[in-house]
Amino acid sequence: MRKYLCTHTFPVGAYSYDQICQLAEAAQHEHDIRGYRSFFNLTEGKVWCVLEAERPEAIVDWFKKMGISYDEILPVELEGERGLVEDLRHEPALAGVS
Repeated sequence: MRKYLCTHTFPVGAYSYDQICQLAEAAQHEHDIRGYRSFFNLTEGKVWCVLEAERPEAIVDWFKKMGISYDEILPVELEGERGLVEDLRHEPALAGVS
């Protein structure tokens, strides 16, 4: 599965900690997508998450199913952590989501 960076903007107070936990757990039990990593700033109404999927349309479908709006869904090309960078561009190219 490829990794996709998803960005979200929502009204402050729209989600509670418990709701975020429920969504994160739900992403672990889907067939077409899998939650990889998430970053939340509930004070500013921002979320950045990395989801794994074979195709970006599966992520769009899951967001619709869960009633989650999104700003962007972008394929991850390079992944870095603590000074080490992995090139993920060797993965087959997939069409972007508009």
